[in-house]
Amino acid sequence: MEINYTTVGQRIQRKRKSLGVTQEQMAESLNFSVGYISQVERGITKLSMDSLANVCEYLGCDIGSIMEHTDDSAVCGYGRHEFMAMYDSLSTEDQRAFFFMLEVFLGCRKGGTPDK
Repeated sequence: MEINYTTVGQRIQRKRKSLGVTQEQMAESLNFSVGYISQVERGITKLSMDSLANVCEYLGCDIGSIMEHTDDSAVCGYGRHEFMAMYDSLSTEDQRAFFFMLEVFLGCRKGGTPDK
């Protein structure tokens, strides 16, 4: 199993930012260096299980939410978290447009024709 540490780091960063916590605050609370937090969030440094558990406890999330669907050998390139993060980053208008396009796509895939 090849873990995609970039994905792991992005999830940690997203969760940290959603809590309004800086890298400096997180590093200080966990007794890590800011550079280490930065490297983890960029996927450069791998976390030990103990460090990952401490990070998740600090962020108030479970390890599964950080580690699920991070296997690079998996067929699916995007996990649910990545998809939802991309969707959530869209404006309300763009979310409506995306939803409409998805409905059209799914209608076409089922053999139907798109509504006009």
